[in-house]
Amino acid sequence: MKKIVAIIGPTASGKSDLARKLIEKFPNLEAISIDSRQIFKRLDLGTGKDKSFFQHLIDIAEPEENFSVVKFRNLALNTVNKIHQHNKIPLLVGGSPYYMDAIVYDINFPEVSVNLELREKLEKMTTSVLYKKLNRLDSARAENIDPRNRKRIIRAIEIVESTGRPVPSLNHKKLRFNTLIIGIDIDRDLLYAKIDKRVNDRIESGMIKEIRDLISSGISKAWLKNLGLEYKLITEYLEAKYTRDEMIQKLKFEIHAFCRRQLTWYRQNKDIIWIDNFTQAKSLVNDFML
Repeated sequence: MKKIVAIIGPTASGKSDLARKLIEKFPNLEAISIDSRQIFKRLDLGTGKDKSFFQHLIDIAEPEENFSVVKFRNLALNTVNKIHQHNKIPLLVGGSPYYMDAIVYDINFPEVSVNLELREKLEKMTTSVLYKKLNRLDSARAENIDPRNRKRIIRAIEIVESTGRPVPSLNHKKLRFNTLIIGIDIDRDLLYAKIDKRVNDRIESGMIKEIRDLISSGISKAWLKNLGLEYKLITEYLEAKYTRDEMIQKLKFEIHAFCRRQLTWYRQNKDIIWIDNFTQAKSLVNDFML
């Protein structure tokens, strides 16, 4: 069975930094970004693209382009196959737990068409009510969706309503490859401090301007808001819904909450090996390659 390595962990835990160091140590690793927002061009600061080393599947779609998990999975698996053909080992750099699972596990994701009648009904509900509805229908999926990301919530409900069942549990799914999944374990207070610093740094580096420029170029505010977190709150700040300080504090708080949901999702996965330093990761990868 062909090999694949994955690095997962909550937002701001240092996944890209670890990936870069592992590639420097093991040149036969080749990175694939598994991030549902980094696929879009011109979304740079808000998505935290690290272009200090090469990663496949960054900047592959135009803003507002429709991109399902099935479409991403198919592109990613094709990329994995090409890397294997060159006798190298794919290194998945998370990102989005849902996207990661779609690649690592042999999950039969339903290809559900848009249900306009259902969407019309759902659009009449508040985002809070929609999230509660999804939580009742598919609590595992709800844990990994930003409760303010209306578009994703509606799509998740649409899938469950159309198929009559939630996305299959990973507990009974097989790995597609001989897989090493490395999880970054980080102290919660340290993680929050890193998130807060990163928000401040990105604001100072021009994240507000990035989003203002996207809007000025004709990108829909509704689409930006549906991306959640940075793009939603900064768009609302530009609409004068918050002061600058209010927006920054709210953004930090919501990213903290998002990280907690990510960790809840990850902790259910018994295939993950948790590490807290580079030496441990290096040892795991070295042994895995033997």
